[in-house]
Amino acid sequence: MSRNWFGTLVSVVVTTLSVATMSSLGVGVLVGLTTDAGALPCDQLPGTAQPFEGNRHIPYEGAPHQPYRTMPPTSGPHSPRVVIPGVYRAPIREELQVHVLEHGHVLVQYAPDVPPADVRALERLGRRHLRDVVVAPYPALGHGIGLSGWQRLQRLDTLDERTVEEFITTVAGRYDHDWQHGATDCLTG
Repeated sequence: MSRNWFGTLVSVVVTTLSVATMSSLGVGVLVGLTTDAGALPCDQLPGTAQPFEGNRHIPYEGAPHQPYRTMPPTSGPHSPRVVIPGVYRAPIREELQVHVLEHGHVLVQYAPDVPPADVRALERLGRRHLRDVVVAPYPALGHGIGLSGWQRLQRLDTLDERTVEEFITTVAGRYDHDWQHGATDCLTG
């Protein structure tokens, strides 16, 4: 009898916690929707606006396409595969980078000359924003740090954590398969 009672108690606790968690998530989403002030105007964004290079999927990995006009890329043809946000220790192919951006995420990438302590700081920033950021090495940069969002780019010669944080918090989520929360293409809109 006591074993049956214990199982019932565990079921009630688990159900209660599940309902409480889901309710708080729902309230958090509703609060976010009702208090969203909209996107910052283009002149208040860090980095520089970049021209739209398209948003089509390439048919397969390694398929030929027009070269990207920016380094790192900020839009254009991209892989049908997706890389999830997180911290990576290996470079990410440019076609995958663009798909990350198309989903509203920000890329924080660094060249081989960035000191290990700065790489660790970038990784900490990335972990602080796990839903929004991909941090990875990008040897093609040659020098410094590249911050990219959909049609947005900022290059840094050295680490400035405040600048990286500002780029992440103001650029992430502006674009997710289309402009979001009143954001626009800063070159045409």
